Amino acid sequence: MRTNEFKEGDREVQQTAQRLLLLGILFQGKMHGYGLNEHVDHAMGLYTDVKKSTVYYTLEKLEKEGCVAQETEREGKRPERRVYRITEEGRTHFIELLREHLRSYERTYHADDIGVVFMDQLPTAEARQLLAEKRERIRASLEQLRGHPEPGEHEGNMRHMLRHSLAHLEADLAWVDGILGELGRSQAAGASGGQSTQSGEEGMA
Repeated sequence: MRTNEFKEGDREVQQTAQRLLLLGILFQGKMHGYGLNEHVDHAMGLYTDVKKSTVYYTLEKLEKEGCVAQETEREGKRPERRVYRITEEGRTHFIELLREHLRSYERTYHADDIGVVFMDQLPTAEARQLLAEKRERIRASLEQLRGHPEPGEHEGNMRHMLRHSLAHLEADLAWVDGILGELGRSQAAGASGGQSTQSGEEGMA
């Protein structure tokens, strides 16, 4: 499969997940756009990367397809505001997406792995330093998630998203540590070999 096909597949998976996410939230009850964004950002921001513009763009598409409808509501003396609700067609589509999403699997491709393939074009010490910086970023993300309280019973199955994210970060950290270990041994062996060669030359002199 070519790179552009990978990108197209990733884009399709992301769009499906975004539709499922928004329909799933509205499946639990109607909500105004700001509330939807707040829910995605604060309740799920550590596990998803859905931007505010994406939320409104996806809502617009779902509305055109008849899966979401807008209503106007007024609470007390507050100004009217638009509220989104899921339609019957949207409920049916949500269940279809949910079933498909639960049964499917899309392998994750890591774009930042590519640099590792060519890291021997840099001095070993520099490659180790750069990877150490990558490791620190992974560690910081891992610590951020570890410091996040596990979602409670009232938050449904979000705890599984947290555990999945933690598992990925822990695997990434172990992977980088393995590369750093190999580079460290290679660097030490190179230094040791250089010293042996120098000693041999001095003996011959």
